[in-house]
Amino acid sequence: MTPAPGPTRSPGPTPTPAPPRMPTRLRTGGGASFRAALLLIGLFALTLGGLQLAAGAAPESPTPFWIPVAFTLVYGIWAAAGIIAWWRRPQSGTGGLLLVGAVAMFFAGAGNLGLPVLTGLSTVFATTVLAVTLHLLHAFPSGRLQGRLSKLTVAVGYAVTLVLQMPLYLLPPEQTTLHTVASWVQSVVGFAVMLLTAVILLGRLRSADPSNRGVLLPVYATGILAVIMLPLSANFMHLLPVDPEATGVVQLIVLAAIPIAFLLGVLFGRFTQTAEADALSAWLGSPGAAQTAAGQVLASSLGDDSLRLAYWSDERRVFLDEDGVEVDVRAQVPPRRWEEVRVEARLVGAISYDERMIADPETVRRAGRVFALAVDRERLTAALMASHEELLLSRLRIVEAADLERTRIARDLHDGLQVQLVLLALEAQQIAAAAEADGPDAGSGSGSAPSGSAPTAAATTAPTTAAAATALRHRLDDAAADLRRLVHAVLPPALVERGLTVAAEDLVDRLDIPATLTSDIGDLPLAPVTAQSAYLIVAEALTNTVKHSGASAVGVELTRRDGTLQLRVRDDGCGGATVRGSTGLKGLADRVDALGGSFELVSPRGAGTELRVELPCGS
Repeated sequence: MTPAPGPTRSPGPTPTPAPPRMPTRLRTGGGASFRAALLLIGLFALTLGGLQLAAGAAPESPTPFWIPVAFTLVYGIWAAAGIIAWWRRPQSGTGGLLLVGAVAMFFAGAGNLGLPVLTGLSTVFATTVLAVTLHLLHAFPSGRLQGRLSKLTVAVGYAVTLVLQMPLYLLPPEQTTLHTVASWVQSVVGFAVMLLTAVILLGRLRSADPSNRGVLLPVYATGILAVIMLPLSANFMHLLPVDPEATGVVQLIVLAAIPIAFLLGVLFGRFTQTAEADALSAWLGSPGAAQTAAGQVLASSLGDDSLRLAYWSDERRVFLDEDGVEVDVRAQVPPRRWEEVRVEARLVGAISYDERMIADPETVRRAGRVFALAVDRERLTAALMASHEELLLSRLRIVEAADLERTRIARDLHDGLQVQLVLLALEAQQIAAAAEADGPDAGSGSGSAPSGSAPTAAATTAPTTAAAATALRHRLDDAAADLRRLVHAVLPPALVERGLTVAAEDLVDRLDIPATLTSDIGDLPLAPVTAQSAYLIVAEALTNTVKHSGASAVGVELTRRDGTLQLRVRDDGCGGATVRGSTGLKGLADRVDALGGSFELVSPRGAGTELRVELPCGS
């Protein structure tokens, strides 16, 4: 009397989210049609149980009547647990798997009725209930397998109960040796899979959050006991002086405990009937779910096409529909009803519905709670996006202000201090020329000193003054040259007057190593902040190349593509450069980020460095 079970998984209905732009009716697994389907399944299961009892009670039945009664009882427990679990949690596969286990138990019991067809089916599915048990344990509580190890273990379990079972009924009866080997292989592999399942469940219990162990412990403890007891009782209890019928009773008790444990886990594991809410949350969580279509999706999921949503406006203290028109949901009269939608104590909206279409207000409240979270998510997302946009604009204003200040300083230096230095140099030159004119030769005349007398103080001072003035002029010229270089670095005239390509070409031409420039932007207009940023990036990259890379050649590319300026600087140096290690590059990377561009530095050691930057062209 070996328990024999059934087919493969038959998962519960899964939510199909409606397209966000054209919402259609969601398959929620709830509503009248779903309840009717479960009712039909229950009637069919009850009929099968009645037929099994009737066949077992027939005089020609080869087994005592209590055996079909026991199998029918266990089969009924599996079927009832599956229907209730599916009812309470339609989106989980637990209910469907329990019903598959019920079918397996029916075929197991049918093998005791003496009918040839049922005996053959019982032989084929003699151990499938064990695979279904493995599947249930690995999939609990979500109803879906998680992780490769669990999926592999369950797949091997089905192979053991279906594939390795085949030699037992396909081989001729006289091949006893092959039958023994096949049975031994099936038992060993099956026991290994059961043992691995017990180890996995123990690991999950140890790693589970303490608040969830109260839900997992009863199911996993029953499951671990079952996966150990079932193969031991089937393969080793016959070695003990124990009545075979007692072994069968032990197996049936263990098999009956499995669906009970899973049903209790579903009923008391803080799971509720969530068909509508699950389907709605699936749609609301899908990419591109539009708030303007949410009312249609909610109406589809609850089965009331007249359902309407209203959003609470804190500013105006009124309800607004999806088009922004004020509505008075509190004026509803039967059969119209409305339910407020709240996040904690904060009112976010209301749902108006027809009580003839939705008899249970709790269904609307459940869907409303999910929708409330979605509305609050959209509010927080909008606030975050606005804050992010404001931050980007603020950073862009800072960059633009810095560039304006850079331009102002450059012009002040060029038009003010540089001019003053030039004028001072001219004045020093004039002083030097005047001093030279007043030298010793300039004093020969009526008022000159007698021959042989000592030179006057003025005569000896003039050459000294001329030399000092000339030296001062040279220093002023050097200071003016330094100032011109500084002005060029702050705001190169070529960039302002002739554009980015010419300014970059000037940078490339002044390098001490071979360099090339490729540009297709020509005279195309660029926003000043974009042009200045690109120039600063090229200048910093070329400076780093010359100072640190040891490169023998460098190339610069400027390309305009789809409204973006693409900049690339490549050298054949030693590589190993990082943004973090360069203050200049880090500042430029922040600038690029503030402008909404991208900044990428690729610099493997020994393979050169490549800097890739994209900047919006602006206008």
